[in-house]
Amino acid sequence: MSDTRHPDLEIYIKNRTESEIMTWLENCCDDLVSISQSNNGRELEAYFTDARVRCSLQLKVSGKMWSSLWFKTNQTPWDTDLDCAMQAASEMDTQIRCIKAGWSDTDEDAENDDDQWWRIENGEKALISWKG
Repeated sequence: MSDTRHPDLEIYIKNRTESEIMTWLENCCDDLVSISQSNNGRELEAYFTDARVRCSLQLKVSGKMWSSLWFKTNQTPWDTDLDCAMQAASEMDTQIRCIKAGWSDTDEDAENDDDQWWRIENGEKALISWKG
């Protein structure tokens, strides 16, 4: 979808259980290992082809109906947060949100994009303002 690969990826998943998110993630990667677990999430290692990617799954964030899934480096099949979000929304049949653009080092870009998020649901995407 994009010609600029993001250095890391993060999506917000609405109203899905830890088990449902883990099942989706297991189906996306070659192997998935839980490194640690707490009441509100897990640290994971996901294996894609020959790459090992650390992930963090945090439950009940941003109003308690959202879970955050953060791929700490982007050696995943997806180039951008939006690519990952589109697949997750389709396969988990739920609303997914992700930041509009990758992170920028310039303050001007950050000011313009901080509250701009993609909302993906029912095969459609729309830009919204969200404080995440």
